[in-house]
Parts: sequence; structure tokens; C-alpha cells
Amino acid sequence: MKHSGKSRVFTFVFAMAALALLSAGCRKASSPFPASNAVNGWTKTGETRTFKADDLWQYIDGDAERYVSAGVVSASTADYKYNGNIEVTADIYTMSNPSGATKVFDSDPAQDSKSASLGDASRIFGQSLVFRKGPYLVRIVAFSPAPGLDQNLTMLGRAIEGKL
Repeated sequence: MKHSGKSRVFTFVFAMAALALLSAGCRKASSPFPASNAVNGWTKTGETRTFKADDLWQYIDGDAERYVSAGVVSASTADYKYNGNIEVTADIYTMSNPSGATKVFDSDPAQDSKSASLGDASRIFGQSLVFRKGPYLVRIVAFSPAPGLDQNLTMLGRAIEGKL
């Protein structure tokens, strides 16, 4: 049985397209959370946890509705330590569009904060750093105060921003 030239070309193109789709599906999605020691002094201390919009209340019970009403798709969270003594939690909220990230960012008080020059807008104050970039809202919160905390939170924030 003979195959026409067009048939062979079609078979080849179909096989290459299928191979491309399969290889794309096998690639592991890149995490926006830096691995341990990818940022000088920072160690990731646990697994990344992800919550879909319907389950967000399990993570931030009492405040989940604010994110859901702004169009949150998911929230991912990871814990870190800086030089073995500063513990923080880093949260990344993925919104359905940038206006959702803006809505949540703008709903937080800006009093006594300063810009950290991250993303589209940022605030650092006390023991926390919050910034938005496109459809992402990132919140990094330290469990206790420490000397140089602003700079250390900003260092981790820059690494996350670079992976969004």
C-alpha cells in the first residue's frame, strides 16, 4: 500500500505536535518560591501548600471572603528561615486579573509603611512586606522583629518577584 506525500507529511506533523504536547505536559511547573539557599541566607523549611479559592477559608479563616470577592484563583504558601533564626511565611495569591491584586493591596492600610521598590506597588512595615505584580499579590510576614528585617524581607521578595 502506497502513502502519498501529503499523507506522510500530515503523519509527521501530527506526530511532532503530539510529541510537543506530551513533553510540555511532562515538564514540572516552575515554583515562584525560591529553593533553600537560592537566596543568600534563606532556607525553605517545608513544602509549599496551595489552596483553591473555595478552600481558602481553611488557610485564612475570617479574611478569605475579601480575596474571593477580588477574584482569587489560588493561594500558595511556604515557610522560610533566615540564617536559622528569622522565621517567615510567604504567601502568593494568584488573582484572575491584576485589578484583583490591586483591590486587595489597596484595602490594606498604608499608614507607617514605606515602599520596597518591588512589583507594581509595594509596602513594607513592621514585620511584613506586601507587593503586587500583575495578577499576583505577595505577602511575606515575619513571626518576630529582628535587626535588618526590612532588607532581609526585601531580599526574599525580590527572589519571588523574579520568578512571577
